[in-house]
Amino acid sequence: MRRRAFVTGITGLGATIALAPGVVIRHLRADVAGNLTRINLKFLVTEKEIHAWHVEKDSKGGPTIAGSPSWKNYLALLEKEWRAMGVVDIFRNPFTYKRWWTSEYPDDSQWSLQVDGKKIKVASYGCNSGSTSDSGVTGPLVVYKQGMPAEDLKGKIAIVVKQPPPETGVIGDHEFLTNPETFPNPDVPQRARGNAITPFPIMGLGPAQAALTAGGAIGAGAIGAIIVMPLSFEALAGTYTFGPPALYDLPTLYLDKDSGAPIVDAAAAGKSGTLRLIAKTEQAETYQLFGYLPGADYKTAMDKQILLITHTDGPSISQENGALGIAAMVKYFSHIPQSQRPRTLMLMYDCRHYMPGQERAFAEQDYVTSHPDLYKKVIAAMGIEHLGQMEVVEAPGESYHRTNQVEVSTVWTSNNQKLVDVAIRAIKDNKLPRVQLQVPGRKGVHGGEQGPWYGLGGIARRLGVPGASTMGSMSAYWSTKARMDYLDTKQFVTQVATMCQICGELMLADFS
Repeated sequence: MRRRAFVTGITGLGATIALAPGVVIRHLRADVAGNLTRINLKFLVTEKEIHAWHVEKDSKGGPTIAGSPSWKNYLALLEKEWRAMGVVDIFRNPFTYKRWWTSEYPDDSQWSLQVDGKKIKVASYGCNSGSTSDSGVTGPLVVYKQGMPAEDLKGKIAIVVKQPPPETGVIGDHEFLTNPETFPNPDVPQRARGNAITPFPIMGLGPAQAALTAGGAIGAGAIGAIIVMPLSFEALAGTYTFGPPALYDLPTLYLDKDSGAPIVDAAAAGKSGTLRLIAKTEQAETYQLFGYLPGADYKTAMDKQILLITHTDGPSISQENGALGIAAMVKYFSHIPQSQRPRTLMLMYDCRHYMPGQERAFAEQDYVTSHPDLYKKVIAAMGIEHLGQMEVVEAPGESYHRTNQVEVSTVWTSNNQKLVDVAIRAIKDNKLPRVQLQVPGRKGVHGGEQGPWYGLGGIARRLGVPGASTMGSMSAYWSTKARMDYLDTKQFVTQVATMCQICGELMLADFS
């Protein structure tokens, strides 16, 4: 699809909005236009409201994996709030899938490892990895090596030792930074930010996964797997595997570097272990959720829409709280009368991010697959994820802990100078701390690449429309233990305000 240019069309005391050659919506009052281009604090969600929403989201405990009791509770909250805010034509795209689950950290009652009769400290489990009997499986320990003969794995527990990721640039180049003194220098090669505490770059089985699961260890009759990570126990505890693999039958556990080292030694000594992972499966119903906050021309040929998109499934308090961020944005714009809202907000909450195999495995279930005209009125898109995060560090000589700073976050925009200027102004106006603005596709202030779009915000590029998105870094937030005490409500509100201002500008933009 051809990418449309981004041109602002605000004139005089009001704003004349041109949607197509010769098509004009209306003349907005100056105060209404002002509420779109600058944040009216009276319309903005409060920290108290944000806290209450998250308390309800967290009330069932455990990760909000699609179709789980916690997820259903979360979606009920979101739909209730939508209706209260005036969202209309709400509908679900339901389908079923095979959901896998076990107990969650710190409850390790359903997963354990013993070697020489000694219980080993286990940080977490490999999701979707099958199940053992209540007594577990017992067999010789063997360190997995790429290309090893399948017969060497038969009846054994394979140990996969993960290495630290390679030296990289920190976070790519950028267009703009706030609080630059708190960011690493992108010109200095060093370990990617957060690698000392986040499992993300090395979380899965990686290249070993295909060999272990697709006719390798499973086909050879291996009975279990242990992934040893180069992380502390505190950094790894409660980690939920990302990207979630498709269901496979090789019960898997995660060990931190201190617990894992003696297990590797035990394998070299020819010792055996007993691995236990009790999991359940069910055919669960899940759904994508859609709705519309109608603009002045909703359901007419002149209607144009801004897509707000996120996912609703994840392990922690903030991994999937972009849905609450979008709800907060909708609440802001609901204070502006429909007759004065230049464009409709189309809301799309996806449920496939943490399902087995992720979105690609359920592409046929995506509503847009059977309804290709779904986005035909969309003229801009925004992705919202991972809001209100606190920084978590583990420096040499220091334990894993939260600091008094918010987590680094990113705002992305399409490669269009007018949209870049809008985003910088919104960041400055709302005093968003510790954020980098990146514009994929062009060089940053140091002459380097500004990286790809991360998260669902990249849909703007796929649709060929202008877009902006935001998300926080994911140091500690892959873990199910990052719950209410890991939420910074002030940062959440500031991020929402920033994205509301960008969205308001998109409502007033002329795309030609």
